Amino acid sequence: MAEASAQSEESNEAGLGADPGRAAISEEEVSALLENDAADRVVPFDLSSRRISRTQLPMLDFLCRNFSERVAVSLSTLVSREVTMQFDGLQSAKTADLQAALPFPVSLAVIRIKPLPGLGFVSVDPALLLVLLDVFFGGQGRTTSDPQAAAAPAAQRFLALLVRNFAADLTAAWAPITPVELELVKQETNPRFAQMGDPNSMMIAAKFVVTFGATTGSIDWLLPEALLAPIREALASESGKAAVRPQTAWAPALGAMLQRADIEARAILAEAQISLGDLVRLVPGDVIPIEAPQQVTLLAGDVPLYRGKFGVSQGRNALKILSRGSA
Repeated sequence: MAEASAQSEESNEAGLGADPGRAAISEEEVSALLENDAADRVVPFDLSSRRISRTQLPMLDFLCRNFSERVAVSLSTLVSREVTMQFDGLQSAKTADLQAALPFPVSLAVIRIKPLPGLGFVSVDPALLLVLLDVFFGGQGRTTSDPQAAAAPAAQRFLALLVRNFAADLTAAWAPITPVELELVKQETNPRFAQMGDPNSMMIAAKFVVTFGATTGSIDWLLPEALLAPIREALASESGKAAVRPQTAWAPALGAMLQRADIEARAILAEAQISLGDLVRLVPGDVIPIEAPQQVTLLAGDVPLYRGKFGVSQGRNALKILSRGSA
């Protein structure tokens, strides 16, 4: 028994304790499996955000590219220098995550894209904003190390000027989908004070990269999915138009039903005006004098339909139609 146990231990140490037909694993192979040399190939993945494929919202991708081309021209005109702007893609993330990623101080404009519901946001890279501001006032585009400079009144006024400058470009770029109008609601420098809605709601970030000389910065449009909901079907289509749904021709059916509808018609033959005192003194047998009218009006509710003459036809009170309307 002792000899058999020793042989079993030797077999286990040699890696042959399992199936005799299975190949043994050498010490070098075991060491290679245990080495952590694959750590460099690990790619981090942010579960809180995802990039939107062009096939999901193809028209929104097209609108953003069109918008970036127009803004590059208008920005170059505004600062009298060449500015390039490129669309960097769409990203969908929770509102809380996008708000937490905003810098402090932030150059954030709260906007309304009429007639779409709710509010949107435009975030401009503070460093880029200050460089463009310096060039706008005739400087060479100097950068500053003061993080609070973007919150200065001059920088905030220039941010408002930029956003209003985007209005015409946005209207022209979105024309294939729907007519829109951009309105600047307010501006924020503290991301905590930006009321961006439900933290768990989803928001689409349209990212743009602006290059001016040696300076590169970002301009992000943050649009809640609820804001785009009325036109999402058009944004998801290839042509920019929502799929035409077959509709029943309601007009003929409604017209036929109206022809058979019953309405109550009335005609006021005479009216008398007396004082309240005379009214309360009336007793049975009193007579209120009236004059028979030459013509009376046939009414449907309070709408005059025809003018006619009162008379009797086949033993019944009747109205002979003379003309249309109250004239």
